[in-house]
Amino acid sequence: MATLQTIRNRGGLLVSIVIGLALVAFIVGDALSSGASIFNSSRNEVGEIAGESISIMDYQNKITRNEEMVKMMNGTSALNDEQQTMLRENTWQQMVMDIVMNQEYDELGINVSGDELYDMLLGDNMNPSIRQMFGNADPNQIRSYVKSLMELPANNPQKAYWLNLEEQIITTRKQAKYNNLIAKALYTTAAEAEEMATNSAAKADISYIVKNYTSIEDSTIQVSNSEIKNYYDSHKKLFEQPESRKIVYVNFDVEPSGTDYAETEKWVEKLIPEFAETENPQEFVDLSSDQKFDAFYYKKSEINNDSLADFLFNRKNNVYGPYIENNSYRISRVADRKMLPDSVRARHILIAPENNNYAQAKAVADSLTELLKKGADFETLAKKFSTDQNSAVNGGDLGWFGPRMMVQPFSDTVFFSKAREIKVVLTQFGAHIVQVTDRAKPVEKIQIATVEKEIIPSQTTINKVYNEARSFADKVNDLTTFDKKVTEFNLNKRIASLNKNDKNIAGMENAREVIRQAYLANTPGKVLISNEGTNIFDAGNKFTVAVLTDIQEEGIAPVNNIANTIKRELIRKKKAEILEKELQAAIDGSESLLSIAQKAGLEIKDASEISFNSFQVPGAGIEPNVIALASQLEQGQISKPIAGNQGIYIIMINNKIVEETTPETVEQAKTGIDQSNKYRATYQAVQALLKNAEVKDLRYKFY
Repeated sequence: MATLQTIRNRGGLLVSIVIGLALVAFIVGDALSSGASIFNSSRNEVGEIAGESISIMDYQNKITRNEEMVKMMNGTSALNDEQQTMLRENTWQQMVMDIVMNQEYDELGINVSGDELYDMLLGDNMNPSIRQMFGNADPNQIRSYVKSLMELPANNPQKAYWLNLEEQIITTRKQAKYNNLIAKALYTTAAEAEEMATNSAAKADISYIVKNYTSIEDSTIQVSNSEIKNYYDSHKKLFEQPESRKIVYVNFDVEPSGTDYAETEKWVEKLIPEFAETENPQEFVDLSSDQKFDAFYYKKSEINNDSLADFLFNRKNNVYGPYIENNSYRISRVADRKMLPDSVRARHILIAPENNNYAQAKAVADSLTELLKKGADFETLAKKFSTDQNSAVNGGDLGWFGPRMMVQPFSDTVFFSKAREIKVVLTQFGAHIVQVTDRAKPVEKIQIATVEKEIIPSQTTINKVYNEARSFADKVNDLTTFDKKVTEFNLNKRIASLNKNDKNIAGMENAREVIRQAYLANTPGKVLISNEGTNIFDAGNKFTVAVLTDIQEEGIAPVNNIANTIKRELIRKKKAEILEKELQAAIDGSESLLSIAQKAGLEIKDASEISFNSFQVPGAGIEPNVIALASQLEQGQISKPIAGNQGIYIIMINNKIVEETTPETVEQAKTGIDQSNKYRATYQAVQALLKNAEVKDLRYKFY
């Protein structure tokens, strides 16, 4: 029956179905400090979704629930920062989708009945994720097991997993019903399908000339402020912008000084005599080095440092170094030498543990080993008992493999074994009965013991850099003084545009506090103040001073912010008008594309098989206006000037082939339109709902 370990082993798909998110140690920080009560609604609000206020307590509860679920699925006690950040974001997105879509489902009357849910969970139409979890178990056994789960206490992890899975299956089913409802509201008419098939059937080989917009200097085109304002007023929807903040900042990098290098080298040098004499290099490394002992055996050509390789293969226990590699001082010596093959061929029988019982798996493996020693056939036992079905069908044969292709305990066992020797080894997969069937020619390999000490800034160095930052920051309180002191101190000023949930800024990792304070501030031109009340931010390996320069609210961008963008578009349009007149003059009185090209001083280019459904014109790029006209012109016809993305085109149809439109091609076109509409409709419907929900994400106030 499916235990928690079984769920873990088969849970790759389930993890994405179950949550696709979750977790993070959620730090409320100073947002709830300063005497504010946790029950103060404005201080307690982490966001608003479709008019529904989301409290930090609700958000925290969901994070905690998802955290425990992910821990259970992965068999871990904690996740790293990157995983926490990703799963925290997914928790928010899950809440947004649940609230928005459930409101829509309720309005449309979309639901999942009890009988329908039972059918998907334990009935004849069992959900694929359920089947995957329980494998080939008898349905009655599955029902009995789930019944016993429901009788367990509420805090039981397997019961919690099952209830969460039920929720996800219900959500998926509602979404499928909604998608079908939207899709069935769309209909492709016979005329649409026939038009699409006809457009696809007509293909043209063309010649064309193009006069690029870049042939006219921007400086020669005049655009007035009134033209910019008129364009802005008539195209405001084009200038919707997300919320953002802009800052300028300087970094004071904390890097090791010359003294730090010297002190680190001296520390490593002191270890050389004892390191050279020790009889247990592995223990010495594990106790003294920043990195644990590397048990791998290297041949000479596998060592990237040629000087190190020459030294270790020609000297016995002498110590090489100190030398610098990967920002660390190192000393190295040979820990062991062996004659080992580069590859082996082996076979195995894997006994996977049930309920995480490795001792039982080892006992079964030992019993089978005794049978093999008494003459039992390895291939027969592998086919009968091995849980590695990929190799079992071949009698357990794994083929040829190198030392890094298997997990280390398994690899060490086979590479240090003699041919035909049978051994048992435990790995995370279970108990393996292994036998080497062939070995490549052995070559000399060495195990390298390396003591390394990372070169890091000392406290003295850190204090020195901080004092430099302090000296700068003390003289800065606004953008004017910031710019003045940047010049005076000869610093590198950087500019950044920030989204409220960003974590890093270019040139600065761990920049979350800078970003958070940029969104909490409300006055552009002022220096940002950290949570500790200072204008110096500690960003890991650097100190940062930043000034908020612009607050961009969500909505239509002010005309001044996008005036240059509008100006470029108007310049392009005015260039198009000039070039169209020039090419029209070249067309007048010309009987061929060649004579037009000669008059305009342009080169003729060719493109073949252009249809109405083409994505681009070979040699020209994405030019929908050119493609549209090419599908309409007749063979031998020369076009009028066409305004494209890169310039003004004139095309001529050299050859046009119109394939027969049949009922089959019409039906294919209809299917294609239906599929495209179904995807677009379901996606765009959800996007419209999300936009209408006016989601307010205020999480930046808390962390």
